[in-house]
Amino acid sequence: MELKDMITTIIFDMNGVITDDEHCHEMATKLVFESFGVDITPEIYRTYCLGRTDKAAFADLLADFGLQYVTCSNLIADKTKIYLDLVSDELKIYPGVVNCIQKLAQNYILALTTSSTKLEVQATMKITGLSDLFKVVVTSEDVSRGKPDPDPYLVTLKKLGLPASQCLVIEDSENGVKSAKAAGIKCIAISNTEIPDKLLLADGVIESYEEFDINLIQSLCER
Repeated sequence: MELKDMITTIIFDMNGVITDDEHCHEMATKLVFESFGVDITPEIYRTYCLGRTDKAAFADLLADFGLQYVTCSNLIADKTKIYLDLVSDELKIYPGVVNCIQKLAQNYILALTTSSTKLEVQATMKITGLSDLFKVVVTSEDVSRGKPDPDPYLVTLKKLGLPASQCLVIEDSENGVKSAKAAGIKCIAISNTEIPDKLLLADGVIESYEEFDINLIQSLCER
């Protein structure tokens, strides 16, 4: 097998993959929109926000609910403040993911590609203790178009200086999987936040990090 066909780098999404904090994002979003008379139901949150940047999701919400007079950047800043307060007490980390990442770091280059802001990433990664293990971190501020557009992963590839064929993405959302595949990168989805039927575009779907090992990675190299 030639080097160009080998996976040398694992790119992780953060929310829903490493951090179990989607409820914090949802609550913060709900609270900031409440002041404008908009009820962000679970269905609305999933439709507009899951796996997307706040910039894209909030722009669509403001347009569809007739709130064009509201400044999106101010709304995002308010949401981030609420999120940071919530996550300091309520952040959860998915079982097995810290051990999985620490083991992978011994043999692979690691990167992080997330729809979260830099402030959100800094806060959550400090809690996980994994910050130093990621060679490249790409956040919502680094891209012009968020997931499901390929831009987040194309920016990650550029920063890594690697071709798509040497990378593997770990995602949890339908939008995230679409983004990775549109960038030409193989993708394993973990069904933490989506039902498996929403993740069929991925090259494989796992239910826990016990299933994610070197044998799975090698099998993807041979496809």
